[in-house]
Amino acid sequence: MGIDERLRVVVEAMVGDYRSLGDVEIFRIRQEFFERFYKPTGFRGGFDGNIVFVDSGHTGRMYSTDAFNLSFLRVGGIVRSGDRLEYVGRKLGGAESEAYVVYGSISREGFRFLIYPIDDAAILLTPERALEVSDNISALVGQGLDSAFGVGLEGLDSKVKYFSRIFDYLVSLIELAYCIRVVEKLSSSTCVLDGSLVRWFGAGGMGRRLGFDGLDLLSLMTGLKSDALLNLLDRIVGLAKTTKFTTLARSRRLLSKVRGGYGLIDADSLKSSAGFLKEIYLKSKNLAVKLLHTVTTPVFDRYGVYALKTPVSVDGVNVYVFGKYLAKPLINHREGFSVDEKYALEVSDRLVADIESVFARITRVEGYPPYGFLEVDKLVRLSREYVRTRFEPRMIYYIREYTGGLNHPLVEIFRHMPERRLGYLRWSA
Repeated sequence: MGIDERLRVVVEAMVGDYRSLGDVEIFRIRQEFFERFYKPTGFRGGFDGNIVFVDSGHTGRMYSTDAFNLSFLRVGGIVRSGDRLEYVGRKLGGAESEAYVVYGSISREGFRFLIYPIDDAAILLTPERALEVSDNISALVGQGLDSAFGVGLEGLDSKVKYFSRIFDYLVSLIELAYCIRVVEKLSSSTCVLDGSLVRWFGAGGMGRRLGFDGLDLLSLMTGLKSDALLNLLDRIVGLAKTTKFTTLARSRRLLSKVRGGYGLIDADSLKSSAGFLKEIYLKSKNLAVKLLHTVTTPVFDRYGVYALKTPVSVDGVNVYVFGKYLAKPLINHREGFSVDEKYALEVSDRLVADIESVFARITRVEGYPPYGFLEVDKLVRLSREYVRTRFEPRMIYYIREYTGGLNHPLVEIFRHMPERRLGYLRWSA
């Protein structure tokens, strides 16, 4: 038996198992809930407006030691008005894109963060304001970690672990903070974040334990109170192109009925879903709540903010996950899976308007992304050449200049060189 025959045996087993998934109870439950929650709806057209696409580009490397993390990123946006694209930074009197160094360290003084802009004409943080914001974030995180894990040596290991995770979370919030600043200044605009609205920290319940969550960090970064932020979040959506198998399979099956479109929610679909969850709850409380959180996930738990996720596809093959912030849950499992029908109608109307507006103009390439979605990626992308010939050499130069040593250990963090691994050479990525 040759390789082709052997691979065919494996493929035959895979296809057979895939076809039988509907007979496995857990998969059948998930599929039925998915189909109850969403109503397949074709594009209606007729919506257009000022759509802002925001994204961030990264070096592709995390510069880190046991004691600190450093990230370099560029964030920017493009506003689409009809067929016209314009750099949102220029429109607001800033740069086309703005770069930031985010630094987090563990020292004898405690936990420290520094978010520092490289550009003077930054619309999110000026160099003068950045230092104050960084100090305030450092104090908030330090107090939260002390409150959650104590001030002794016993809790230090947990503090270090969560400090690193909070650093990654803080980096991910910068493009959301930029988006907030944009919609604050551009009235009647909708901002589209490249990626999911669901990030670590919100769903993990750590906000309650630490005494702060992402909305508190955003408040410090933007200088806006929580009430103002909550209002602006209604004009911010997320768009992620998914290749996750289960999402693709279920979404294609759902949207095949309309040959492309999106999953709409309304009072009827929510009541049907809530009734189904009540039945599951009698068998498994955890499964019922997990099912609900696959479609509406807590993101800023202390403030009761959730993210609604719904599938979107122009061609019925390539699937996007469209995200929208919710001021409260559509189905409240703490109140017997109750449905607020009035709020459901508001969300449904707004969801239709947002999806139709974002996809009112598309780019004729594979996947049919909204016009402006790919263009902002080009704006913020940090090329490997830029990182290796400009950013990293500069960091090495300044470390040597400051320390007076050519071979200071910090130099190695930013240097690309062959790594010695058990007698052979492996080139760094």
